[in-house]
Amino acid sequence: MIGRAWVGALLLLLGGLAHASSPQDAIAWLAKVSAASQTLNYAGTFVYQSGRTTETSRIAHITDATGEYERLETLDGAPREIVRSNGEVRFYLPQEKMIIADHAMPRRFPAWAHVSPDQLMANYSLRLGTLDRVAGLPAQQIVLEPRDGFRYGHTFWVEPGSGLMLKSRMLDAAGALVEQFAFSDVTIGGLIERDKVRSRYAATAGGWREVNARGVAVTPEEAGVTCRGLLPGFRPISTVRRQVKDGGADAIHLVYSDGLATISVFVEPLASGRKAPVGGESAAGPTRIFKRLIGSQYLVTALGEVPPESVRRLAESVEIRQK
Repeated sequence: MIGRAWVGALLLLLGGLAHASSPQDAIAWLAKVSAASQTLNYAGTFVYQSGRTTETSRIAHITDATGEYERLETLDGAPREIVRSNGEVRFYLPQEKMIIADHAMPRRFPAWAHVSPDQLMANYSLRLGTLDRVAGLPAQQIVLEPRDGFRYGHTFWVEPGSGLMLKSRMLDAAGALVEQFAFSDVTIGGLIERDKVRSRYAATAGGWREVNARGVAVTPEEAGVTCRGLLPGFRPISTVRRQVKDGGADAIHLVYSDGLATISVFVEPLASGRKAPVGGESAAGPTRIFKRLIGSQYLVTALGEVPPESVRRLAESVEIRQK
C-alpha cells in the first residue's frame, strides 16, 4: 500500500509538472535540440516506420575543427548511403551504380534562421510531456500540436543531458501515425573514428555515373515564379534553378517552411509536343504530392510531409511572371 501510494504521488507530481510547463520551456528544449544536431558526436542504429514500411539504418555524425560530417546507410532493402561533408552531400546508389551530388539542405531544428520562436508558437501549441525512456536512455517528451489543418502534429523524445533527439513521431489530425523514427541503440559523445563518416563505396565508384543535382541559387525575380497567396505560417526559404530530368529544361525549385514542416515546389517547363502529364493528388509514403498544369507550358509539383490540402493550396497559388 505504501509503495502504491508513493507511485501514485510521483505520477501526480510528474503530471502536474508536465501540465505546468510553458511554451517557453518547450522552446528552450528545442533550441538545445538544434544545437545538439550540429555539434554532437554520436553514432547509432535507428528504425524508421511509415505505414507498413519499416526500415533500419545506421548513422554516424562528427563535428570537429574542420567542420561537420555524417554518414547514413540503410541496413535492409536496397543498399543506399548518404554522406555529408560540410555543405556537400553525396547519395550512393550501388545497384544503379549512381552517385547524386547536391548541396546539403539546412538541417537545423528548429529552423531558427527562417522563423522566430514566436512564429513557431503561432503555428504550433508547444508543451513538455512526460519523462520517458528510449534506447535505454532517459528522454524528455516535447509535444507540438498544430493550430490549424495545414500541418501535422509532432512528439519528440530528447535525451536531457545532450539534447540529442532519440525519437520522433508525426501524427495526423485524427491522431494516426504518419511516420516515426527511433534509435534502438546510440552512443553520444566521445571519440568516433573518421572512417565511420566516410563512404564505403567511394574507393570503388570510379566507373559509376555521377549526377550533379546542386542547382544554382537565384532571386525570385530571376526565377520568374511567384505565389499569389502563401500558405498560412509558411515562408519562402530558398529559390534554386536545377535540372530535374536528364536532358530536360531547368526547373525552378522553391522551398517553404513553417520552422518545422517543409514544402518543395517545382515549376518545370514542358517540352513542345510532349504528352501532358496527369495532374492531381498522389502520395509516396508520408509525402503528399500535388501536380498542376499551367496551360500547356508548365508543370507545377508541390510535395511535403504535410496534409494534402497544404500541397494543393500551395501548388494552386503559383503564377508565372512574364519576362
